[in-house]
Amino acid sequence: MPVITVATAAHPDERALLASVADAVAHALALAPGDVIAMSTPVRQTVVNGADAAPEPWTLISIHGSDRGAEKTQRALAAARAAAADWSRRHDPAARGGAEQERVWCEWLLPQHP
Repeated sequence: MPVITVATAAHPDERALLASVADAVAHALALAPGDVIAMSTPVRQTVVNGADAAPEPWTLISIHGSDRGAEKTQRALAAARAAAADWSRRHDPAARGGAEQERVWCEWLLPQHP
C-alpha cells in the first residue's frame, strides 16, 4: 500500500489535491480503491539562502512503498507530479503552461530495513 506525503502551502482545498494525487497513483499502478493513502504536510515558511525575499514553496511529493519495478515506479511518479501540477494550475490563475509542473518534485522511497 503506497503512502503519499504531499508537502505544499496550506490551501482550503488541499483535500482535493490529496485525492487527485492518490487517485493518479492508484490508476498508474492499477490498484483498487482504498489501496493508496495520501496525507499533507503544510509548508509554513520558505527561505532561500542569501536572500530576504521568501519564494513560493515548491510541492514535494514522497511516495513510500515497496519495490514495484522501475517502469511502474516511474509511471506512478509521473502521474503524481502531473496531478499536483494540474491541481495547482486550476487553483492558481498565475500559473501557466508547464511552469507549475517544474515546481513539483516527486520521489519514491523504499522501506529501509536494518
